[in-house]
Amino acid sequence: MEVTTPDPECPGCQALQAEVRTLRELVAAQQGQLEPLQEQVRELSARLNRHSGNSSQPPSADLPSAPPRAALPRTGRRPGGQKGHPGHRRRLPEPDQVVPCTPPQCRGCGAAFAPTTTGGAFRRHVVVELPPIQPEITEYQLHARTCAACGTRTWGDLPSGVPTHGFGPRLQALATTLTGTYRLSRRDTVQWLADCLGVPMSVGALSRLEARTTLALAAAYQEAATATAQAAAVNVDETSWKERGKRPWLWLAATPLVAYFRIADGRTRAAFEELLPPERGPDRPPRRVMSDRFSSYGHLEPWQRGLCWAHLRRDFQGCLDLGGKGAWVARWALAEITKLFTHWHAFRARTETRATLQEKMAPVQQAFQTLLQAGSECACRKTAALCTNLLAGWEGLWTFVREPGVEPTNNHAERCLRRAVLWRKNSFGTQSEGGRRFVERLLTVTVSLRLQGRSVVEFVRQACQATLLGSTPPSLLPASTL
Repeated sequence: MEVTTPDPECPGCQALQAEVRTLRELVAAQQGQLEPLQEQVRELSARLNRHSGNSSQPPSADLPSAPPRAALPRTGRRPGGQKGHPGHRRRLPEPDQVVPCTPPQCRGCGAAFAPTTTGGAFRRHVVVELPPIQPEITEYQLHARTCAACGTRTWGDLPSGVPTHGFGPRLQALATTLTGTYRLSRRDTVQWLADCLGVPMSVGALSRLEARTTLALAAAYQEAATATAQAAAVNVDETSWKERGKRPWLWLAATPLVAYFRIADGRTRAAFEELLPPERGPDRPPRRVMSDRFSSYGHLEPWQRGLCWAHLRRDFQGCLDLGGKGAWVARWALAEITKLFTHWHAFRARTETRATLQEKMAPVQQAFQTLLQAGSECACRKTAALCTNLLAGWEGLWTFVREPGVEPTNNHAERCLRRAVLWRKNSFGTQSEGGRRFVERLLTVTVSLRLQGRSVVEFVRQACQATLLGSTPPSLLPASTL
C-alpha cells in the first residue's frame, strides 16, 4: 500500500491531522492519569491483603483468608524433648496418709498369702485431692462498757490486722487476681467464689475490694516505675485501650524482669515521656529504648534507640506484596534480614562471641546501607519512604550489635503486652480513673511476677496484709536487685 504525504491544502487532510493531534493529547493525558491510578490500586489491594506477616497487625486480627505463617525449616528432629534435655517430671508430694495395698494371693499359682506377709518392694501411687472447702468465718464481738463515773459508753476495738470490710487479705487477693490476673469478669468471679468456696459476695463488694487492692499495690507499682526509668535498656510498646467516652492507650516499659504499665489519654511523645521520664541521674548510663518506628519515639537520637527488626521484616514483606517498582528492594532486604537473624541466633546460642557477631554483621551492614540508598531513590513511594526513614535512623538499626542487653527485636515487650490485649478483648475496658489504676497495677504486678517466676496471689495477699498491719509491703523487684 502506497503511503502518500498529506496535502496541507486539503481540508480533509487538515481535519484528520487535527483529529490525530487531539487523540494523541488525549492518550498522553490518560497515560498520565493511569500511572497514579495503578499505584493507587496497588496500595488499596495491599491494604486489603494486610495480615500479621506483612504489617504490624496482630495475628488475632487476621482474616481466615490470610496466608498461613511461613513454616520453619525442618530440622529432622522428632517432636518433643530432645536427647540430653533435662526432663520436667512431676514431683510426688509428701503424703498426709499412707494406705498399704497388699495382694491377697499369688498371681502365678493362686496360692493365698498370709495376712501378715508383705514384700520389701512397693510402687508409689500418689493421688492429690482437694478437701471440702469451708471458709473460715470469725466473728469479732465489740463489747461496750459504760463508765460509772461519767456515763460515757466505750466500745471495744478490732485487733490489729483485722479488716473493717468483712473479707480477709487471702480472700481479697484471690478475688481480685481472678479479675485482674486470670481475666474473669466480675460476675463470673462472684459466681466462682460462691460455687467453689461457698463465699457469697456482690459485684459491688468485689469492686470495692479491687479499689483497696489498688491502694495496697501502690508501693510495688512505684518500684516498677523507678526500675524501668533507671534501666540501661528497656523495651517499649503501646496498644489501644477501651474506656467509656475516651480512647486511651496502654503503654508498657519492660526490662527482662520488670514490666511497668501505664494508661494515657493519647499515643504521643508526652505520653511516652510520662512512661519513661527523660531526666537521668549523673551516675546512670545512657538509656537504650527498643521500639518500633512510631512517631512518638522520633524525638530520640538514633544512638538512644534500638529499632525492631521483626517490624522491619514485616514492613519489607508488605513492600514485596505491594509489587511494583520497589519489589526488588524488598526482596534484597528480606535476604539480608535472614542473614542478620542467622548470625544473631548463633550468638544467642553461645556459638559465637560478640566480636565474631560484629565481624559477621559488617558485610550485612554494608549491603543494607547500599540497598537503602538505592531504595530511597526507587519509583515506589512506600519503599522509598521506608528506606529514607531507615537511613535517618541508621545507628538505631545496629544497637543490638554494639550494646549488651539489647536484642534486635521488640518481641519481649509484645509478649508482655499480650496479657493486656487479651484482657481488653474480653472486657469492656475501664469506666473510671479508679479502674485505670486497678488495670495498671494488676498488670504491672502480674507480668513482673510471671517474669520472675513468683506467685501473684501470694504477693497480693502479702501486700493486702501489710496494708492492714501498717507494715512494710513486699518488694516487686527481684531479690538480686535489693
